[in-house]
Amino acid sequence: MCIVLYFVNLRSLILAASIGSGLFYLPIQKLSKNFSDLESSATQIQSQNCADCNNFCSIKELKSLAQSITVKVISENGWGSGIILKREGEVYTVVTNQHVLDTDYKSFLIQTPDGLFYQANKIENEDFQENDLALLEFRSTHSTYTVASLENSTTLSPGDKTFAAGFPTLEKPQDQELLFTRGRISILSDLPLEKGYQIGYTNVVKKGMSGGPLLNIYGQVVGINGMHAYPLWGNPYVYRDGSQPSLILRQKMSHLAFAIPVETLAKLAPKFASIPTVKLHQAASSKKVFNYLLFDGFRQLLNWRFYPHILSSSSCESRV
Repeated sequence: MCIVLYFVNLRSLILAASIGSGLFYLPIQKLSKNFSDLESSATQIQSQNCADCNNFCSIKELKSLAQSITVKVISENGWGSGIILKREGEVYTVVTNQHVLDTDYKSFLIQTPDGLFYQANKIENEDFQENDLALLEFRSTHSTYTVASLENSTTLSPGDKTFAAGFPTLEKPQDQELLFTRGRISILSDLPLEKGYQIGYTNVVKKGMSGGPLLNIYGQVVGINGMHAYPLWGNPYVYRDGSQPSLILRQKMSHLAFAIPVETLAKLAPKFASIPTVKLHQAASSKKVFNYLLFDGFRQLLNWRFYPHILSSSSCESRV
């Protein structure tokens, strides 16, 4: 017996088995649930938004994803934006900026992507250590909403494409149109500014978009929007240790929007935000998948059993 494996791509693997003069082509498919360790690798891949795509996601797909995870956070002083961070049963957790919630009231409204309104309460027992972050919770008994996928901002480099989303302040509060803008990374500061901002990017970010997502090309949230370019009041470009950037750097920073890295949130509120340690869009994951499929191929050849495909065809759409 001669066994040959043809590895076409992450979603297509063919096993060719030659027995005598006969040649058989068998699609390599998923193991039964008894093989839990190997199956968990496949589950991790399926749980990604766009990270399991061989090619970058389209602008249309990224905008659709941004719309599905971004909410409007409404207070007595106006509104900002937020990101659906976690779902536990009927309860959803949303991250936004603290300055969006700067009011004496602790109850807010959240408008979800389907246009519905929910009462939301601020989570008070989290210490964000002067970072411009805050968490809200709301309950939905009937509708199900998409939860954002997070990625460490250290995977970014200057020049990388970024996509920002949020609800800019408009004349009519009932308007629900999401603004989705494109840009590139310009500054990745090792030293955070006073409110935790470290990612500078060229995307247009307007008032009202604070708390919205900054996405990478895979549709993963790498930062939380919070500071637009050309600030009108004060000097926000002061590092946490009290030092200030050079005049040239400060002038550059003033032309950029800034976001708080999502890993800052994950570090300070780990029960609400977690970043997968395995980056499945990188080549290292291919080996795991290949080994999984190789094992499954031999098992199927010996047992002659077939199961659903290991990798569902992905359109880079978000998970719910």
